[in-house]
Amino acid sequence: DYFDALLGWEPFRAAQYGIAHHCTLALNPKEANDPRCTPVLDELPRYLVKDQVVAVGEIGYDSMTPAEDTALAAQLQLAADHELPALVHTPHRDKLAGLRRTLDAVRESDLPTDRVLVDHLNETTVKEAKDSGCWLGFSVYPDTKMDEERMVAILRAYGPEQVLVNSAADWGRSDPLKTRKVADLMLAEGFSEDDVDRVLWRNPVAFYGLSG
Repeated sequence: DYFDALLGWEPFRAAQYGIAHHCTLALNPKEANDPRCTPVLDELPRYLVKDQVVAVGEIGYDSMTPAEDTALAAQLQLAADHELPALVHTPHRDKLAGLRRTLDAVRESDLPTDRVLVDHLNETTVKEAKDSGCWLGFSVYPDTKMDEERMVAILRAYGPEQVLVNSAADWGRSDPLKTRKVADLMLAEGFSEDDVDRVLWRNPVAFYGLSG
């Protein structure tokens, strides 16, 4: 029902405001630990062929359990089979260990690293993620994960290539306009309008455009 809503009602609702709605679909890492949810893996293929689905995600690790290993490997294979990129969640705890376990799973899969976006990165994980050849994702929140000052410092250190910055309209406290605040601070700190356009528009279009 959730997938049907994301592919039916949400595009209709967004279109009322001039938004072309696309989505990623997957069994979330937390839900991979619930046996009642794992049959979703069998249902996913018929949804991944839909034009509005631009990636398999969010997949990855939450608590780094064996069940999460199984779900991640299965969904990386689904991404490869359907010629879709993958959006991968790195855990909130033990982030560096989680990143390394994630990259090991990607390397063992049939999906090339340049078709993988590793999200929820921070200062401790960005270098290894960049060295892996994956795309780099950063979630900017009011209280948790990244803020705009830290984000701009990372862009200054590592450059804007293959970097995506996202915000959220989450269940908890979030601010969908954090992306705009990152852009404003980039300009204030001397980045060019072309850099802003790359990070906040061209890079996301390039990554999700890998879906065809």
